[in-house]
Amino acid sequence: MHNRFDQFRRTALGQQLEQLIDTPQRYLEYAVLSRAGIPAVTAIVHELQHKFAEVAADQSARQFCGAMVGDVMRRHGHQLLRPRGRVPGGYFSYGAVWSPLPQPRSFAELLASLAAMPQQVLQRLAALSPARRHARPAGIGFSALEHLCHLRDLDDDAFRPRVRAILEQPQPLLHGVNGSEWAIARDYQAQDYAQAASGMLRARGELLALLQGCDADAQARIGVWEGRQRLTLAELVADMVAHDDTHLQEIDELLLALDGCAV
Repeated sequence: MHNRFDQFRRTALGQQLEQLIDTPQRYLEYAVLSRAGIPAVTAIVHELQHKFAEVAADQSARQFCGAMVGDVMRRHGHQLLRPRGRVPGGYFSYGAVWSPLPQPRSFAELLASLAAMPQQVLQRLAALSPARRHARPAGIGFSALEHLCHLRDLDDDAFRPRVRAILEQPQPLLHGVNGSEWAIARDYQAQDYAQAASGMLRARGELLALLQGCDADAQARIGVWEGRQRLTLAELVADMVAHDDTHLQEIDELLLALDGCAV
């Protein structure tokens, strides 16, 4: 899940919503809905209406719910089919529609997804005027410029160092980063848009160059995430792809929000 939800996740409401959303039984409901082509988040609407009335007026809470459901579906190997499907029952106008069944991907397929991401981002943002590149409507985590800077810096300062650590060290400790804090500390909004875009392309190319030489033994090497979870290099790369997918979905949400406001 995108780290812009980290602070909300630590609140009492965030913890209660996580308990509602992330359970084995709930995943079965998400999977059944996905086989019918219905947004998975529909599974929690009834309980939200009866137990979490305050969420109806809390945009951040609703976005957290959608992101949390997406996190569960990606963790079980489902792929995003459509970012927007109608959600019956209220609370959510739209929700993501996921693949009917888990779709495990080979390492080569994961690398192909990583390679495709920069152009997918730039194509989505191509029609934005210079003024809109800095716009961040209410309820949206990053502007277009901030997305580019974040994706560039994540490859340079998080993804690539983690891969190197796994390849060069026995079971290295891997740590998360706070992208929202980076955006402030590195003043993303003041950076040059064209340079951020070219930097994103360069950084992804360097990450791919490091990964493309990884054979089966390298893919099976292990790192330890935050001291509590062992994962292989291949699993780490799958998490990178999931992070890319999250940003593409958030960029779609940004563009929809910009369509509804004057900038």
